[in-house]
Amino acid sequence: MSQARELINAHLYPVLFIFAVIYGAIQISPMANQARYFNHCVDEVIRESNVEKMSFSEKRAVAVRLCNGTSL
Repeated sequence: MSQARELINAHLYPVLFIFAVIYGAIQISPMANQARYFNHCVDEVIRESNVEKMSFSEKRAVAVRLCNGTSL
C-alpha cells in the first residue's frame, strides 16, 4: 500500500499540478487580451486628444470613460 501511495505522490501530483497551471493560464488569457486592448484604446485616445488646457490625468480620465463606452 505504501508503494502505491509513493507512486501517486511521485508522479500523479506533479502531473496534476502542471495541468492545473496550464488550465489557469488558459483561463486568464482572455482577460489579459481584454486588458491589452483597453490599454491600447486609452493610449490612442490620450495621444489623439488635441485639448491643450487639460492635464494628463484629465485626459486619462476622459480616455477611460470613452474606452469603457460611457459617454461624456
